[in-house]
Amino acid sequence: MIAVMTGYFRDFLILFLVILIHELGHALAAHSFKWRLVKVELLPFGGVAEMDEYGNRPYREEVIVTLAGPFQHLWMIAVGMVCLTFGLGDPFFFERFIAINWMILIFNLLPIWPLDGGKLLFLVLTLWYPYKKAKSRMLVLSICLLGLFLSFSMILYSFHLNSLIILLFLLYAHYVEWKHQPYDYVRFLLERMHEVGKSKKMKVLSVDPNMTVAEVLSRLYKGYEHEIHIRSSRPFICKEKEVLTAYFKQSARTCAIQDLFR
Repeated sequence: MIAVMTGYFRDFLILFLVILIHELGHALAAHSFKWRLVKVELLPFGGVAEMDEYGNRPYREEVIVTLAGPFQHLWMIAVGMVCLTFGLGDPFFFERFIAINWMILIFNLLPIWPLDGGKLLFLVLTLWYPYKKAKSRMLVLSICLLGLFLSFSMILYSFHLNSLIILLFLLYAHYVEWKHQPYDYVRFLLERMHEVGKSKKMKVLSVDPNMTVAEVLSRLYKGYEHEIHIRSSRPFICKEKEVLTAYFKQSARTCAIQDLFR
């Protein structure tokens, strides 16, 4: 009994160490790009590095920060294998150390929110869809993939309490993210409005004159500055920041885009 308890405690310490290093990887990468880091939380079944960022950082930075956590497992696995090969330390410890690292690495790269794989899925979708639509589609796709993952887990393995806790946490994370979509979207727009001197690729949006300001802004893409072409009887062009200013400072959310500049 004592041996079993000692084994569980050792596994818990290894898990805690691995998760800590994983989250520090995210935090250090974010700090190197001067991201606004809120906190790093360690939970019994994982960790969270919370950033005060809302989708306007360059793709390169977002990919690096997202992959900085999983990358930590690669060097930890390499260290464990070297120690096993040369007989350094307790072989059982390093066998468990390697196994836990592989387990967390593979699980964390599943395309399910809020795992790192889910964040990468969201970045891919923002290449094809406007930011707002990409977020909602990612969450729908993620919950479907979570259902598939649960089904395969129940077929291939017995269902444990740990699995139930992780499942409940992931379901709750989806619920919270879905509820927070409007808030995150407004923060996305606010950041764009206050960005100064950041060069971006230009994207042209051709919109119907009767579309509201809110509908036009819902078509904004991550990583682009937008030039908005209004297809009225007398076509005209406006800048993204003019529409953002009307949305936030002129309470013109429901105003038709063609009426905005009359």
